[in-house]
Amino acid sequence: MADNREMLLAALDYIEKNIAGNITVDDVAEHLYVSVSGLQKTFKYVFHIYVKEYIIRRRFSCAAQDLVRSQDNILEIALKYGYASPESFTRGFKKVWGITPAEFRKHRHFTGHTPKLAPPEINESEEMFMSGIRYSIDQLYDVLQERKNNAYVCADLSGLMHINDTYGRRAGDAALLELMRRVEEACGEDDLLLRIGGDEFVVFTASDDIEYAKTICDKALRRNGETIEVDGVRIPISIHIGAFAGTKREHHVKASEVFSMFMDNIEEIHKN
Repeated sequence: MADNREMLLAALDYIEKNIAGNITVDDVAEHLYVSVSGLQKTFKYVFHIYVKEYIIRRRFSCAAQDLVRSQDNILEIALKYGYASPESFTRGFKKVWGITPAEFRKHRHFTGHTPKLAPPEINESEEMFMSGIRYSIDQLYDVLQERKNNAYVCADLSGLMHINDTYGRRAGDAALLELMRRVEEACGEDDLLLRIGGDEFVVFTASDDIEYAKTICDKALRRNGETIEVDGVRIPISIHIGAFAGTKREHHVKASEVFSMFMDNIEEIHKN
C-alpha cells in the first residue's frame, strides 16, 4: 500500500479482528503485503508505539473487559488471548495493568472504556503531569463504541516542526505537553483526551451537544500565544482546535473509518 494512512488503518482493523489468539507482527505485515520493517517504522512514527507492543496492550485491554463483563474464568481468558497458562497470562497482565487479573476482576468496574494504561516511553516530566483522563491509541476502539454519538474535539500543535528545528526536540516535547495541558484544563471531569498520533489529539466529550465541545475549543484558544520557558528561552505556543458533532451511528463503528475522519478533521481546522 502506497498510502501510509491506509496501511495503518488496515493494520488497526486487522489486529482488532484477530486480537484473540497468537497474532504476530509478521502476520500483520503479510496481510498488508508490506515489509515488517516498513510497517514498524511507520506505526512507531505515527502512534509512538511499536506494533508488537500495541498488540500486547490491546490484547490485555480486551482481556480486562472480559474479566469484568463475562463469567469466563482466568484460564479461559488466558487461552483466548494466546497464553498457554494462567501464570504467563497473569505476568503479562500485571506488567500492563499493575495488578493481577484476579485483583482486577474484584476491584475494577468498566464504564465502557478501559482505564488509563501507562503510555510507552513516557519521560519523567510527562509522567508527573499526566492525569487520569489521558488515554493512548490502544483504547481507541473502546472509547469509540461508548462515545460514538457524542460531540468531540480535534486538536494539534501549531508549528511543531519549527519548534523542533529552532529550539530542539526538548522544546518540542515541552510544547507538546503544553498542548495537552491546555486542552486537558479546558475539559470537563468526564471528558476523555486521547492521543491518536504524534501531536494529534481527540477529546471525546461526555455530551452530544456540539456547543459544549465548542466551549472546550474557546477555552483552549484563549491561551494561544502564551509562552513556555525551555532552557531559559520563552517559546510562544499556539494550537489548532475544532469541535465536531458525533457520528450518530447505532451500529458498531470501525476505528479505521473514524480515525480517518479525525485526521480529515485536523486537516480541516488547519484551513480555518
